[in-house]
Amino acid sequence: MDVGPEAAAEAEWLVNEADELLADALAPGRWPQAKTPARFLAEGKLDRVLALYGRATRLDPREPAYPWNLASALSRLGLNDLALAFMARAIHLATAAGESEWSGADAQLALAEIAIDAGESDLALTALAHARALDDRGARKEQIEERLREIRAERRDPQPQASLAALLERLPA
Repeated sequence: MDVGPEAAAEAEWLVNEADELLADALAPGRWPQAKTPARFLAEGKLDRVLALYGRATRLDPREPAYPWNLASALSRLGLNDLALAFMARAIHLATAAGESEWSGADAQLALAEIAIDAGESDLALTALAHARALDDRGARKEQIEERLREIRAERRDPQPQASLAALLERLPA
């Protein structure tokens, strides 16, 4: 499905509107203060941002930047459960489009970090496995190992990847 120039322009306008709402809460390069997310929610801005991004995504459903940027903003607001879904969607779209910039090892690391923050260590392990597979030069080895150490500490499991593999082995073939 090709997106016409009018639909793409409207989608971009909607995202700009949402980004203006987010800019009130998220100063560039800084994490928000502790009460900022609660205020953002109380003012109904989250609902408006989600509606704007949702409309933009329906107009331009193959654009990975929309769910990626939304996931990044939601993560900064501490809304990691929501951020996780949008980051996974961005990576899926980018993979389908062959855009490695949005779906490669760095993207998988971003997904793993959000999953860890959301308390979803099994999803984080899967993302780390993808990051490792996509990191052909080993440039992200330290970052992958650091995330793995976080998961080990969180789960109090010295081999969380083995625990997940054992659980998966119990699935019928």
